[in-house]
Amino acid sequence: MADDLVEALQAQPVDRREVIGRIADLLERNGIDPTELGGLKRISLYQSLTKNAEGEAEVHDLIGVQLSPAWEEGPQWPVVQPAAPTIIRPSKARPLARDTTVTVILPDPQIGFRRMHDGEMIATHDDRAIDVALQITADAKPDQIVNLGDTLDFPEWSSKFLVKPEFVLTTQPTIDTAHRFLARQRAIAPAATIVLLGGNHDKRIADAITRNAMAALRLRRAEAPEEWPVLSIPNLLRLDDLDVTYVGAYPAGRWQIAAGGGTITPLWAVHGERLDVVKVAKNEHQSFVQGHIHRVAYHSETRELRGEPETVIAFSPGCLCKIDGTVPSTKSGEDELGRPYRRWENWQQGMAVVTQEPDGMWHAELVTIHDGKAMWRGRTYEAQ
Repeated sequence: MADDLVEALQAQPVDRREVIGRIADLLERNGIDPTELGGLKRISLYQSLTKNAEGEAEVHDLIGVQLSPAWEEGPQWPVVQPAAPTIIRPSKARPLARDTTVTVILPDPQIGFRRMHDGEMIATHDDRAIDVALQITADAKPDQIVNLGDTLDFPEWSSKFLVKPEFVLTTQPTIDTAHRFLARQRAIAPAATIVLLGGNHDKRIADAITRNAMAALRLRRAEAPEEWPVLSIPNLLRLDDLDVTYVGAYPAGRWQIAAGGGTITPLWAVHGERLDVVKVAKNEHQSFVQGHIHRVAYHSETRELRGEPETVIAFSPGCLCKIDGTVPSTKSGEDELGRPYRRWENWQQGMAVVTQEPDGMWHAELVTIHDGKAMWRGRTYEAQ
């Protein structure tokens, strides 16, 4: 190999194409993939003395070439990493003196992006709806914030929908944006309990790893058996840094919001399996608030149990994602350039505020958001 390379490098400049061809042939004969070469590290010029068959000394000009592999500088494809740490500036507002417990419920932001051919990033989440929801959260001064799941959209990891070119390399900005979304919640409510439910979209990354590289699913850092797996949602979103409680295990995961009292049953938060809150209320013996369906809906059922009334309530506060076809769905589509075609889904944006009395009785307020604007308790909120 060395003699061939010397010959190639000593060729005249006019034979540049021939030199390149010789080098390529040389690499191929020695089983070296040219695409794996990172660069030329060193060229050494030196001489060697040998004897020929007649015993006469011969001087040879030699060239040593040291190549570096591309992987020496690390992978060219970006590696998914935890979100960058965020500086949190807590709200200075004083907590209200009250005997009730207030929970703010934030549904399905579907944080994610479409990366267009010109570099434009089209968000699947709706920054305006999120901003309005967080303004109301700040005024509600909640004791608890519950995120109903599908915080992340993760179309790049989908097995249900075809992964289009526009979804490639969107995972890292998705993770960073979701972390900032949760950090804003922590800044608004420094002392509140913040809960993040896992949804079917959040679960996409774990499902994809299980299908394609199962050994990586539970990997932890060396000598850190108590830490979250490196590719888990809690680790990627730095939930421990934000003091956010994660409830995964979709679809089984749930979180109790209110104890229930009088005739009203306890209220639990779930991401949701059924797409109809009427069916939920008819088939359960406790109340549920769920995400997943992206629609604002409320239904209650009262039945008699042991001679006493029992009220079961099921409701959905809608979503905080875009509803114009930007989110990949069974009804969405793209034009020839990959831009999402505008088509309004049968979805509604909103959030909810639940107030629990000391005896466990609770009341839910559904707040709808329209085009970056909402009204709650007599005040109008608009996206900043």
